[in-house]
Amino acid sequence: MNRSHIEDLHDDGNVAAACEDALRVSGLEAWYGESHILHGVDLRAARGEVVTLLGRNGSGRSTTLKAIMGLTDTRSGSVRIDGRETIGRQPQDVARLGVGYCPEERGIFAGLSCEENLLLPPRLPGAKGTPMSLEEIYAMFPNLAERRASQGTRLSGGEQQMLAIARILRTGANVLLLDEISEGLAPVIVQTLARVIRLLKARGFTILLVEQNFRFAAPLADRFYVMEHGRIVDAFESARLAEKTATLQALLNI
Repeated sequence: MNRSHIEDLHDDGNVAAACEDALRVSGLEAWYGESHILHGVDLRAARGEVVTLLGRNGSGRSTTLKAIMGLTDTRSGSVRIDGRETIGRQPQDVARLGVGYCPEERGIFAGLSCEENLLLPPRLPGAKGTPMSLEEIYAMFPNLAERRASQGTRLSGGEQQMLAIARILRTGANVLLLDEISEGLAPVIVQTLARVIRLLKARGFTILLVEQNFRFAAPLADRFYVMEHGRIVDAFESARLAEKTATLQALLNI
């Protein structure tokens, strides 16, 4: 798919519609040192939408999330959160606009209990979302309620992943960047995470999901972007997923 066709999928020429985007990325370039990783990435996520970024390992998907947050060495282009430009801002300033980033490594504090990890992050002053209470968190993640007194790193991998997401929900972030949250987890935990994403979508959260697990992402997303070599090479809505499946299977080795 050429660039103009991809742009047509996220720019209908309607200024009012563009204002409904919680996240809009245009011409995003990113570098680690002298290594040029992202090349003109364009994508968007409307409010309350789940958008999945697919691609092989090393295609630039995780770097895209880091560049949105301002965590790459250098970036250029445009990243707008609820219409506000963030290029040139520090990562903490991007977070304060209501962006929650859940990296692959999760970042659980070993010396704190599960509940202490949950209580740690403050409310984001510029976030439009409402911070979830502990009661809401425990209702959404019953496993965490059972393990609230357990040391963070004594939780299972799946429980740590739940904790990493839950901790973000305590801040009031309403735009979530989730990186490979299903990787290496048992099927029952993956099902739990899928249920959580559906609940969050129903509550109006905007989610950009980086995934290698196509079977996990396919039923959740409203739209899909496909990356290769730091570029968006295809973009389509969920209604076209069936016609794209064969191509995706070849690309993702699924």
